[in-house]
Amino acid sequence: MSKAVVFSRPIKPEWLDKTVEFLLKCQDEERSKDMLLEFLSSYIKDRTNLLKTRSILARIWLEVGENKGLRDRALEVFKTCNNSERLAVHWAMMLLAFPIFRDLCAIIGKLSDIQDEITLSQIKRRVYEVWGERSTLEHSIPKNIKTLRECGVLEQVKPGVYRVLKREVKNKDVISLLIYAVLKSRDKLYHSVWELERFKELFPFIIDVSVADLHRHDAFMLDRIGGETVVSIGKGFYDG
Repeated sequence: MSKAVVFSRPIKPEWLDKTVEFLLKCQDEERSKDMLLEFLSSYIKDRTNLLKTRSILARIWLEVGENKGLRDRALEVFKTCNNSERLAVHWAMMLLAFPIFRDLCAIIGKLSDIQDEITLSQIKRRVYEVWGERSTLEHSIPKNIKTLRECGVLEQVKPGVYRVLKREVKNKDVISLLIYAVLKSRDKLYHSVWELERFKELFPFIIDVSVADLHRHDAFMLDRIGGETVVSIGKGFYDG
């Protein structure tokens, strides 16, 4: 089955914050969507683009399906976060909501490990290798890039050329959300603990993960395979 491309509008971090604010305020997804539509209408006049933008934000925080347990935990963590940490919480939810966003972030992460500047053509070529060439991608990739720029993790050096802007995240609860989101979004049963800090999907975040941190949460399961410690998704507060 082919993967759907639905991230077709740029998103601002303040819109993500507002989505969470509405949900925390009214504790109702449908009411939150109505409030979000009214809020966004001050910024987006075209009706089609307005509905598309609301749909993307709703998919991240309001229409989460099997990820409700994670979402509810993310809401609790969000209340304690500063602005930089809030972006990381949104990031975890976006990785699970949109495979295209996850794959594009992984590609940018890999490229930024080997070069200081990344071109749009390089990103497109590698996305096409994963997703195949289709017209929806031609439209979606620039919107994803613009979202990353709005979030302050990608800087345009000149047209079509970008540089990654990194930020450190120390909040252990936020880090656990990021790690869990990557583990759940990947088609792999387990990962070596040493891999966690190097997840390419988390390219803008500098994090420190220890075995002790993972032991704090039932959401992670640790084991020994081939002489090394590995981590997989366990059971705990993320299951809801």
